[in-house]
Amino acid sequence: MTNIESRLPHLIVLLALVLSMAACSKDSTPTGPGLTLSDKEYVSQGWQQFEAQRYDSAITSFTSAFNTASSQSVKGEALSGRGWSSMYKRDLLNAKSDFTIALGLPGITSAILNDARVGDAIALYSLNGFADAASAASAALTDNPSYAFVHDAKVTTKRVRLLLVQSYFANGQFVQAAAQLDILDAARAPHASDPVTLLGSITSALNSL
Repeated sequence: MTNIESRLPHLIVLLALVLSMAACSKDSTPTGPGLTLSDKEYVSQGWQQFEAQRYDSAITSFTSAFNTASSQSVKGEALSGRGWSSMYKRDLLNAKSDFTIALGLPGITSAILNDARVGDAIALYSLNGFADAASAASAALTDNPSYAFVHDAKVTTKRVRLLLVQSYFANGQFVQAAAQLDILDAARAPHASDPVTLLGSITSALNSL
């Protein structure tokens, strides 16, 4: 086994773990029945619960938002929110399903679209779908080069760009990975596309997070 082969599994999972498995749910007891909210109020409540790491409760709220949605935009945000909540619960398959459906909806805003793209990229990366993860992350960063997830300060532009770099690297697209690393770390550009050297550069970038 070569040096790159021995280190690749650790590299492949590291960033996904940091992003999508950042915390366990703080839900301790099921939430009881309450007042009926509007679809947008359910979305707002879902994000508040998500930010408080109450992911089970967030999933319930986003599901209610989806079921009562009065517009495609609300449906898209509800699916995206539920996807992020499921992903942070390590339920990657359900997360991916919600992101896929959200991305197929017409008429959703650019912000909701990019949240779903980035969430989808993380889920796909965690499931070893590196080519599709690269496509989703690239689409989000092309649309918004300064993208940051407003509901989790850890999901920064740098982390998303690193996810794109790692997705290209894991898929054997070393030239593309080096080009994205040039954008991320312009002071050290150009980065070599040789796999071993490139892996060292990616590891350094990860360690700087």
